[in-house]
Amino acid sequence: MSFRTFLHEAKQAARANLVPGLILQAIAASLLAAYYFQPSLRPGFEWVAGIKQEWGYAYSALATAISGGLVPFIYLWARGSVREGAGRTLVFYLAFWAIMGMEVDLLYRLQGLLFGQGSDVGTLIPKVMADQFLFTPFCSTPQITLAYLWKSNGYSFAKMRPKLTSSLFFHDMPCMVVSAWLVWIPAVSIIYALPASLQIPMFSLVLCFWSLLVEVINARRERRSAAA
Repeated sequence: MSFRTFLHEAKQAARANLVPGLILQAIAASLLAAYYFQPSLRPGFEWVAGIKQEWGYAYSALATAISGGLVPFIYLWARGSVREGAGRTLVFYLAFWAIMGMEVDLLYRLQGLLFGQGSDVGTLIPKVMADQFLFTPFCSTPQITLAYLWKSNGYSFAKMRPKLTSSLFFHDMPCMVVSAWLVWIPAVSIIYALPASLQIPMFSLVLCFWSLLVEVINARRERRSAAA
């Protein structure tokens, strides 16, 4: 796969995600503004924050299992994309995104210890940089890509192994990272500007949108592989 082809497909992915990404970021920015500038809404935020503090990692697992797993499953099921093995597919979605939710919670906690919990630019920039240029390309994107590849090959490592090609690692994953940056760089800038107890709730909101995009990207990759 040539570098020119990669740039072309990355540009197409960015263009496809631009409008929905801007809509999502506008919603997230509105919630951030509501938290800081609408005192009448503060009790609602504090109620959510209280649940997160009380439940800890269990909240993160449940929230992301719903937003990243259950919502996309319902979408696929309604489209008729899930025909056989629906129960196993649902378990995969719920389990995978619950684990990812706890990973992200751990990331946010570590970032808070390393960089503090302030909302100033000097605190936000290193958090966003570490999140998007370390965690995203070297941790979350490979996990998502490989897990979904395993699922699409009938949960068989033997069937999955021939698909572990250079194109997967040097084309498909980088394209997903570019798509992720378009959504998540602005999103995590907003997330990290919130108090720690509200970061995972906001992450779950963004994830609900992003997980649907992952399904679209994964479906395109599968169609390309089938045509090859």
